[in-house]
Amino acid sequence: MATLKQIIQREVNPFDSVTFTTGNFWTENNQSTVATVESIHQSAINQVQNTLECVIKDSRTRSILMSGDSGCGKSYLLSRLKKTLNDRAFFVYIEPCLVEGYIWRHTLRHTVDGLMHIPEGEKESQLLLWLKGLSAYKDGGLKKKILGAKNHFIHELRSIYPTGIYQPRDFFAVLYSLANRDLYFSACDWLRGNSLSEEELKLLGVNSVIDTEEAAKGIIANFGRISTDNKPIILCFDQVELSARLSDNSLDISPIFNVNTAFHNNNLKNFIIIISIVHHIWMKCQNTIPLSDLARINNQKIVLQQINLEQVKALWANRLYPIHSQVNPKPISPIAPLNEQKLEDKYPGGKANLRSSLSFGGILYEKYKSTDPIKPPPPPTAFKLLWQNEFNKTKNQITRIRQLSSPELIEMLISAMNVLGIKQIKQHFLTGKYSSYSFSYKSLNESKQVGILWNEDSNLKSFSFAMKACYKALNSNKNSTLIMIRSESLGKTNNQGYKLYNKIFNNFSNHHIKSSLESVYYLKTYQKLKNDAGSGDLVLNFEPLSLTELEKLVLETEVLHECLLLQDLKIVPPIIIPPPPFPPVKEFLLNLVKHHHILGQQILIKQAKSQFAEVEEVQIENLIQELVQEQKICLINPKAKPEERIIALIT
Repeated sequence: MATLKQIIQREVNPFDSVTFTTGNFWTENNQSTVATVESIHQSAINQVQNTLECVIKDSRTRSILMSGDSGCGKSYLLSRLKKTLNDRAFFVYIEPCLVEGYIWRHTLRHTVDGLMHIPEGEKESQLLLWLKGLSAYKDGGLKKKILGAKNHFIHELRSIYPTGIYQPRDFFAVLYSLANRDLYFSACDWLRGNSLSEEELKLLGVNSVIDTEEAAKGIIANFGRISTDNKPIILCFDQVELSARLSDNSLDISPIFNVNTAFHNNNLKNFIIIISIVHHIWMKCQNTIPLSDLARINNQKIVLQQINLEQVKALWANRLYPIHSQVNPKPISPIAPLNEQKLEDKYPGGKANLRSSLSFGGILYEKYKSTDPIKPPPPPTAFKLLWQNEFNKTKNQITRIRQLSSPELIEMLISAMNVLGIKQIKQHFLTGKYSSYSFSYKSLNESKQVGILWNEDSNLKSFSFAMKACYKALNSNKNSTLIMIRSESLGKTNNQGYKLYNKIFNNFSNHHIKSSLESVYYLKTYQKLKNDAGSGDLVLNFEPLSLTELEKLVLETEVLHECLLLQDLKIVPPIIIPPPPFPPVKEFLLNLVKHHHILGQQILIKQAKSQFAEVEEVQIENLIQELVQEQKICLINPKAKPEERIIALIT
């Protein structure tokens, strides 16, 4: 068996930032769960468990404010809670709401998205488990046979809840449709607030759509009013410090707390609301929150503290265990090759920030891996690896453009254009209902104002209203041009919306661009990294990466330049020369060797395969040989067995 030194030379650094990025506990990579240490924040776990037991007993909704420094383990704790309480509650992760006046629709969309996930050990989604837990769904005997299953279900729910349900007929009909495999996703889309096509609405047996704040609030209230015979739902509002900003650019976190108060004032049952925020932001902003909202979270507060050095060593041991398991005999120290004395020297007070202690472990690991003093990899190299990892996670999370609302897509596009240097961006080119679907900016080459509308509503009536709003805006702004981004159908030629579309886009100065899912991946990846940088959660080369540093790296690496939508908008130059086969894979292989300096060939192949599943292993091996022939990397021991071969960077 190989020695510890030999194994470490082959392996990637288990403390590297790519392996412990934080965020949505449903979509995090599996490696982050390896670092679970039961004692870390155990008192907080106990407090939430006790709160859950109270909700299970009396169904009364409760709220918890969770705060702590950046890197203290807030997202880590949310993930622990989901894993620990998975059998007793349904879990929902809610990203920060970046769109002003959109908090209820944002909350509803993420609630349904979270409930669509399949929990560990189950075969069905949380939403279906919740549905089948309702007493009205269970066998109703003779009455069910007479009325039919669907009518019986609706009749039972209307009998139990004769008042207090928002749009009861439509809501109950959609709930029943969830159990129909062919209608499941349409039913979920209706609950999420998507503007469905007339055909989908007809199949569901409904007439309405959930397209206002009041309607979204009503649907969330429905979940609370009929769920008392079910497991509680835990709503986790994370990174609240990144909420939408007011017109003067000041942070506005009050909408989250207003939502929380509404849960209590409207007597919504069976929820636990966890609001996670960076501690110093909370101390600074709490005075901006109405006293009535503050009163709803004063009794339940969790302030996460630093961890002790025994817990740090346990974290290190968990990260190093896969490496130790390959060594025989196993190292005496569970944290070998890391040095306990250096840990005590680094933190003389005996306490450490969770994330910074992992970063320190990574630095010590890198120093041990090479006897020669090696400079850390250049930031662009490390950033490209981080970007690729986040990009692939985004691809796994988003399978349809309609998973994101138009206001969210607009906000993501604005963020990307801002970092690429587009000036004078103004929210709301349109007025009325579709204002949040739009924005405007000054063209780089012309003095004209360019209006952008991104509308993916499949409902053609909605599309027609959007076209009317565009027509009105263009008449009010004679020196403006319009670009509509839309991949959904435009309808038939005799439809009112299509006629207006033709009238607007027959003008050579206005353009229609078809959006692609791949372009959304680029925008969403940047938005996620931007959020993490803004909350202090983004780490590169074992150091926190600020938003300014992130923006600089995005420009330097040109990672957004491959986004076809940004090319079509002429924000970035088009790619004229077709790229050679597998360029991202080859670049990834080289960047990974640059990042780690020395790696096992099989580990390099395994890492590439994890990022590019569609590429065959033999193709990856050929790309490695190309890099060897180009004298960018070398095989230290080419005659060794494949699993023992070591690749090094040629400097």
